[in-house]
Amino acid sequence: MAKIDYREREKELERKGLYDVDMNEDHRYFDALEIDENYNYLPTKITEKLRRLYVLSVVKVVGPIITWIGMGAKVKGRKNLRALGKGGAISVCNHVHNLDTLLMKNALGPFRVFHTGNYYLLKRGWLGKIFKSGGFLPVGTEISDMRRLQETVGELVSKGKIVNFYPEHALWPRYEKLRPFKPGAFRYAVKFNVPVLPVFIEFKMTKLRKLLHRKKKMIVHILPAQYAPETGSVRARAEALCEAVFAAMRAEGERLYGKNVDCLAQEAEEVRRSVPVAEYNEIGTKLVETGILDGIAEALRSDDEEEENCETRTESA
Repeated sequence: MAKIDYREREKELERKGLYDVDMNEDHRYFDALEIDENYNYLPTKITEKLRRLYVLSVVKVVGPIITWIGMGAKVKGRKNLRALGKGGAISVCNHVHNLDTLLMKNALGPFRVFHTGNYYLLKRGWLGKIFKSGGFLPVGTEISDMRRLQETVGELVSKGKIVNFYPEHALWPRYEKLRPFKPGAFRYAVKFNVPVLPVFIEFKMTKLRKLLHRKKKMIVHILPAQYAPETGSVRARAEALCEAVFAAMRAEGERLYGKNVDCLAQEAEEVRRSVPVAEYNEIGTKLVETGILDGIAEALRSDDEEEENCETRTESA
């Protein structure tokens, strides 16, 4: 397998606006375990429960040592985790390292946090068994898979567990900007009436690591929990929650890096700078005069009304 130049791949995907595509897609379906109606998301057999106890006990002891030695990792903001008490929650994190799931276990507690991910990451054999023992919840492609996953998430948060999502969807190693969020995690939070705990992974170079020619250290920042509005449709409340969480993580990124970390904002700024001001104003004037903007706004309103009607019919069924 050819080695991937992640920085070149990153630039290519940014140019195409494909922020939800993995840097490395070669692993996608290799030896993936099939997810069907017989798959149990949680350990049910005594052997599975014992294996989970053993795996997570090892993770609890060895995990922080591995991440500290390999990445200089540390955790900040645990007071925000304690503020949740024993209640369940959805957590979200920027997906920026192959071992960020291990970082999240170190930060939030290996026995408390479960992780969602694409079904093809669950492999056959012992690797898949270890993943399941560690709390991996595969996201399938069938409606029945999604329904059973939803039931599992609801069961877990009702027991005070935290279910982690990577709303950017794709893994971009050591990417220091925030990419657009998918809505799934926030809809789960609204449906089960639990908060979202944002987590932001920072990359920071130190004098020592620079001297030793090491990569930037990783710092996991646990931010205050965010809650959905109490009124509105599920879709509207989830969107508002998503925006609040993104804003909180963006603000944290700006505080840490001293610049705007929203990849779309940076992209828009680059486009704006590449277009002469006079031409930019002329384009805006033409859009207003031709009524294109009004047409787009009307289409969006129609889509919102249609989706809300569908949601009402679904909830009533």
